[in-house]
Amino acid sequence: MSLTREQYNEIMRVFSRRQNEAYHRQSTRQEEVERQIPAIRVMNEKIAELSARELEAGFRKNREAADRARQERTDLQQKKKKLLTDAGFGADYLDIRYFCEKCRDTGYVGNVKCGCFRMLESELLNRDSGLPALLERENFSTFDPEIFDDTEPLAEFLPKEITQYEYMTGTVMDSVRDFIDGFEDGGGQNILMMGPPDTGKTFLGNCIARTLIDRQHTVVYERAGGMFEMFSSMNFSRVREEALEERAAQIGSCELLIIDDLGTEFMTEFTRSKLFNIISNRLSAGLSTIISTNLSLNQLSSIYGERLTSRFIGEYILLPFYGSDLREKKRGGDIG
Repeated sequence: MSLTREQYNEIMRVFSRRQNEAYHRQSTRQEEVERQIPAIRVMNEKIAELSARELEAGFRKNREAADRARQERTDLQQKKKKLLTDAGFGADYLDIRYFCEKCRDTGYVGNVKCGCFRMLESELLNRDSGLPALLERENFSTFDPEIFDDTEPLAEFLPKEITQYEYMTGTVMDSVRDFIDGFEDGGGQNILMMGPPDTGKTFLGNCIARTLIDRQHTVVYERAGGMFEMFSSMNFSRVREEALEERAAQIGSCELLIIDDLGTEFMTEFTRSKLFNIISNRLSAGLSTIISTNLSLNQLSSIYGERLTSRFIGEYILLPFYGSDLREKKRGGDIG
C-alpha cells in the first residue's frame, strides 16, 4: 500500500527506536551477567576474535582454517551457555529480544513488508480519523450482547418471534465471524450493514477493524462524507496535492476498506460515479470492503442506482440491523 515519504519515515523511526531499545536491553543484561560471571567477558572477546578469523579464512578460501575457527567458536559458545545456566540465567539470556522476531525490527522480511509494518501502517493511516483511539474502547473485548433487547420480538420477523438479542448474537455475529475467518483465508468478502441509526453497525465495524489490525492486516477507515469531499477536492482543484493522492491510493489498495455512514455525504453525479468505481475496482482486485448505512436497500437503489445496488446484492453479505436505539441503554460510545 502506498505511503507518503513522511508516513514511511515515521514508521521507520518506530522500527529504529525498537531496535535501539532491544540493543539497550541486551546491553543491560550483558553488564549484569559480566558482573556476576567475569569469565563471560573474556569468552565474548574470544568469540568475536574467532568470528573474525573465520570470516578472514573464508575470504582467503582456506576452508580448513575457517572450519577450525568455527568449531572453536561453537565449543566456546556452548561453554558460555553452561556458565549462564549454572548461574541461574537462561541459555538465551544474552540474546537480543526484538519487538518482532520475524523481521528483527527492520519492518521487512526479505523485500516484503512484515506484518508488524502493516499493523503500524493501518494505525498511522487511520490516526487522523480518530479510529485508533476509538478502537481501544470499541472492540470485541468490550462488546456487551446484553445491551440488545431480549424481551420483545422484532416486528420485522413476526409472526416468528425473534428478539434483537437473538438476532444480533445469532445471525449477525455468525456473519461477522464468517467474514473474519474468510479474511484470514484470503479475504475478498464484503459486508453491507443497513438499518436505523444507533443499532450497532459502527460498533461492529470497529470490532472487525480492531481484530484484523491486531492480526496485521491493512485497514483504512473513512467516513463517507469526508471521503467524497477529498475526492471532490482532488477532482476539481488545479493544485496537485500529494497527500490526497496517496490517501486515494490507500483507499484503493488496502486489504480492508471501511466506509461508515454512507448516505450522509452531499450527493452529486460525481459522488455516485466515484462510489461505483471504488466498489467495482476493489471487487476486481479481490479486496474486502465494509459499508455501513442508515439507508435501506431500496433507498440505496433509488439514490445510487440499480447498477451499484446489484453489486451489493451479488457480491456483499447483506446485514440488516433492527431494533431500538442503543444510545438510550449505553452512553459514551459511538454505537452507530
